[in-house]
Amino acid sequence: MRRLLVFFILTSVYFSVSMGQDKLIGDEEIMSEIKHGLDCMYNYEFEKADSLFRIIENEIPNHPVGPFLGGLSIYWQNAPLNPNNSDAVDMFIQKMKKSAVLSDEVMKSKDDYIEGSFFSLVAHAMQMMYYADNDRIGKVVKHIPYSYRRVVKAFELKDTFEEYKFFTGLYSYYIEAYPEAHPAYKPLLVFLHKGSRSEGLKELNWIANNSVFMKAEGLFFLHHIYLSYECNPQMALNYAEQLHELYPDNTFYLVHLIFNLFVINDYEKVAEFIPMLEQQKKSDDFAQMMELIFNGMLEELVYRNYEVSKELYIKGIEMAVVFNPRVDTYIAMAYIGLSRIYEREGMVKLAKENKKIAFEKTDYPCILE
Repeated sequence: MRRLLVFFILTSVYFSVSMGQDKLIGDEEIMSEIKHGLDCMYNYEFEKADSLFRIIENEIPNHPVGPFLGGLSIYWQNAPLNPNNSDAVDMFIQKMKKSAVLSDEVMKSKDDYIEGSFFSLVAHAMQMMYYADNDRIGKVVKHIPYSYRRVVKAFELKDTFEEYKFFTGLYSYYIEAYPEAHPAYKPLLVFLHKGSRSEGLKELNWIANNSVFMKAEGLFFLHHIYLSYECNPQMALNYAEQLHELYPDNTFYLVHLIFNLFVINDYEKVAEFIPMLEQQKKSDDFAQMMELIFNGMLEELVYRNYEVSKELYIKGIEMAVVFNPRVDTYIAMAYIGLSRIYEREGMVKLAKENKKIAFEKTDYPCILE
């Protein structure tokens, strides 16, 4: 259920930025600065991004976009953001609350001012995403009806502004795919706006190929969808490769590319990309954790060094504690690897225990079979 909530939130979040181009400033130069800043941010060039975001906030000091972009940058700089990083969380929440307050002020003065209404939603949605990612669902549920009304409204507007296809595409796909994968939730979703998996994928591909602001998000969700719900890792790889080409210094996108290459057993390419992750691990604990797990997979699956592999898996799992539950789907690969090793060693009980943990944690159960 947490992933469904995250879906609703993310669609609201990133779509709102793209809508700002209609009335945000009416200045192509500033919109170009925003786009450039976002590109830098996604590529982990945070000094450049923050410099551009400060310029934007100084040029329009009472506009909600300034603190929103600042909060979004904090979110990515500390990804995966979780309660253990209290200082970053406080700054992130503070920025989003400030954006929400400014948005509400805008709406008081002009009810139909789309920037105010959308940035009000986006500031609340980012906070919801943080809480959902960290299993604090109680803080999320009360915002769901508000977000859902915005989703339904998007279906009325997508023909006049095609950036909406990111928003409606995700909804159309997930509202059908999620209850199919989790039948227990069907009764909860029966009264919601209907969707279509095929139409959702079509619209997301339009975004991935044509969108100005939503390209990275469209590519990432398509990668996730094909690796999880569609269970088509070869198709997923296409999107992972595109993301890495666009943002080669983004640790998350690099991790997902290597992850995908393991799934299709392309160990030669895995060996090419892991050194890139090793370069990033010096200043990135997440990268260090993933480097341990990926090298553990190489030692197990390629070199058959099972004791070395076991040690690396365990170290990776230990490092993941500070990131939990945000990194569950990654450490599932370590648990399933331990399961294989214990089974080989005849330790049936340990093998079953680790396999059970792996399936409980992963977003990609079909690739663990």
